[in-house]
Amino acid sequence: MKNVKRTYLIILIVFINLFISCDCLQNGSGIIVDEETKKPINKVEIKEVGKDFIQKSDENGYFEIRHITGGLFSCPDMTIIVSKKEYQTDTIIIKNGEDKLIKLYKEK
Repeated sequence: MKNVKRTYLIILIVFINLFISCDCLQNGSGIIVDEETKKPINKVEIKEVGKDFIQKSDENGYFEIRHITGGLFSCPDMTIIVSKKEYQTDTIIIKNGEDKLIKLYKEK
C-alpha cells in the first residue's frame, strides 16, 4: 500500500510540474510605415510593455518579436510601444502569430 501511495505522489508531482511550467512561444511581427507616404520607416524603437528589451525596425520597416512566456492555456497578446523622433508614439496590441501593418503619424 505504501508503494501505491508513493507512485501516486510521484505522478502528482510530475503532473503539477508540467502544469506549472506551461509556456508558449510568443511571436509577432510587422512593418512600420509612414501614414502619409506609405514608405517603410527604419530605426523605429519597439518596446514590449513589461520587458526591458528594445529593438529597432530594419530598413524595410520590419520587426519581429519572439520569446517564451508563460501562458497556461494560450499565449497572451503582446502590447508594444513604437516610437521615433518626429513621429507620434503609439501603443499597439499584437495577437500571438499576427503580422501587423503599423502606420505612424508625423508630429505636427
